[in-house]
Amino acid sequence: MTDAPTPLTFRDSGAGWHLRPRRRYLLLVGAILVAVVLALAALRALVQGKALAAVLLAVFAVAVAAIPFSNSRRRLPPTTYDGPEGRGTLLPIHAVRVLTILALVVFGLLLVLAPVMALEAVLEDGGGDRVFGLVISVFVLLLGLLLLVGAYGGVRSRLAPSKGILLTPTQVVLRTQAEPMSFGWEALRGVWPHWTRQRSALDLIPSPEDPIHNWLSFEVAPGAVQGVNALGAMAGTQDPTLDAEKIASDPDAVVALCRFYLAEPEARAELGTPAALARFRDLVQPVR
Repeated sequence: MTDAPTPLTFRDSGAGWHLRPRRRYLLLVGAILVAVVLALAALRALVQGKALAAVLLAVFAVAVAAIPFSNSRRRLPPTTYDGPEGRGTLLPIHAVRVLTILALVVFGLLLVLAPVMALEAVLEDGGGDRVFGLVISVFVLLLGLLLLVGAYGGVRSRLAPSKGILLTPTQVVLRTQAEPMSFGWEALRGVWPHWTRQRSALDLIPSPEDPIHNWLSFEVAPGAVQGVNALGAMAGTQDPTLDAEKIASDPDAVVALCRFYLAEPEARAELGTPAALARFRDLVQPVR
């Protein structure tokens, strides 16, 4: 690890990364158990001749089983980029996985269709029950639409070319979100791997099952960044940041390469050439 990670115990944030923490087994086990139950229900429906119900239950089972496996582990090498920002070296990030998009579509459609199908029954109820049922239906419908919007964003992410951290001789461009962020090397003060814990305000005790998010942030002089930091609130920083678990190349080597060119301005001229790719390969630690 490039930076020794701050331990997770009793902390909500810290330095370094916890890319593969030994935690969240409940999510994995729970998703598998629910998927198995849905698969058995699909098999039973098929035996009873209910083909449509069997197909829907089977698709739902696959979507549930895909939840714990939303991050890809496949490594992709840096590439040379030549585009509107200039010629440079692109450190790629992973696009949203197809399984994740399918899961969002399945859950989104389910939450959109369920209140529509139940609307007739709700309207037949009287008094306060009708109002309460309508409120719940609208809430579920909006949640389903939100998931479908997320699926649309995932499709756009997969279709967008050349996503990643672009290092050019004059600037750094984070092509990692819908609107890229960019800043000059002269404004960059440091490269910061860190993590945050996600838990609600009512959750007073940190738990091993709490989601842990890893970030790569770039400490930049105030007012020197072009673009909006969409992940700043989640990452707990106003500096340009990206989800470290999306980095497709060796993450430690990515940090080391960024820090090298920050510390060695005269070497930035090689960015966008095979020399930068060779330098990255030299930084990759062998797998033990």
